[in-house]
Parts: sequence; structure tokens; C-alpha cells
Amino acid sequence: MGALADAIAVLKDVLAMRGDLDRLTRNVDKLAAVADDLDRRLIRIETMVEIAAAKRATHPARLPKKSP
Repeated sequence: MGALADAIAVLKDVLAMRGDLDRLTRNVDKLAAVADDLDRRLIRIETMVEIAAAKRATHPARLPKKSP
């Protein structure tokens, strides 16, 4: 009877671990989605900076002319 009880206890532990793995999988999926969103946002910011730098390079800032 002791071996059967041990086997049942082990199966319960395996089922509990399976639940934990399922929960971890969902959390990893959520984190991956957040990382993808942050990556897209960073690419947009980098693009804006590159466009601004390119415009600035072609049109350098100048001080207004002094009035006499």
C-alpha cells in the first residue's frame, strides 16, 4: 500500500508542476508580447531621431540677421 500511496503522491506533484508550467508559459507569452511592443516603439523613436537628424543636416540652424 505504501508504494501505491507514493505513486499517487508523485502523480499529484507532477500535476501541480504541470499547472505551474502552464502558468509560466502564459507569463512568458505576455512578456514576449510586451517586448515586441517595446521593440516596435523603440524603432519608431529611432526613426524619428534619424529623420530629425537628416533634416538638420540639410538645413543647418541659423541665427536671425541683426536689425540695423
